[in-house]
Amino acid sequence: MTRLSTLLTAVFAATLLLAACAPTAAEQLVPAPPPPTNTPSPVLALSEPDTARGYQLWLDKQCTACHGEAGQGGIGPALARTTLPFDQFMHKIRTALPPKPAFNATELTDQDTYNVYGWLQSPDISPVAAQPVAAEMPAGQVLGMTLWTQYECDQCHGAFAQGSADGPTLAGVTFPYEMERANMRLTGDEIPQHRAEHIRDVVLKRLYQWLQAGANPQDGC
Repeated sequence: MTRLSTLLTAVFAATLLLAACAPTAAEQLVPAPPPPTNTPSPVLALSEPDTARGYQLWLDKQCTACHGEAGQGGIGPALARTTLPFDQFMHKIRTALPPKPAFNATELTDQDTYNVYGWLQSPDISPVAAQPVAAEMPAGQVLGMTLWTQYECDQCHGAFAQGSADGPTLAGVTFPYEMERANMRLTGDEIPQHRAEHIRDVVLKRLYQWLQAGANPQDGC
């Protein structure tokens, strides 16, 4: 076989191979699959809150032990006429850090959570005035746990300063106050609760004394 015949044979074979691999006209007309779309989150279908049931649940779930019979606060923060939107309120109910109870949807349904929320918003209870960030502490002792929750320290360090994944244990802390104060102020950009605008030095010092003494929920500072 001459060199020209060999070359022609190779070209012919390559043409047949390309024809076999090329898509047919029908295949070329098949449209590409559409891009995936985001599935919207389901909207909670809730009835109007049953405030009488909400109050009964408030008692049955022993919310009074920390938040008071009328949501006025105590060891825990005041919740009467809370300004939290319901979705945030329910998130806190579902994800509370121990030893605070976290209620799942079996223990407290979405509707019952809404019933409690509705009762807290109802005219049956008196609103609790928001406590301003005071420059001076009130005369006499203040319950340390009240300050702890009022200034949202429990959100990272646990209800009893026992620590969590978001913050270290502070009950019984032994670091000098000035060292801890300096560390707090340095992290104020990342943690707004550490800023002087949120918790003044006069409050921080008294609260820190309560922590050093063991953070007993029944102790004042």
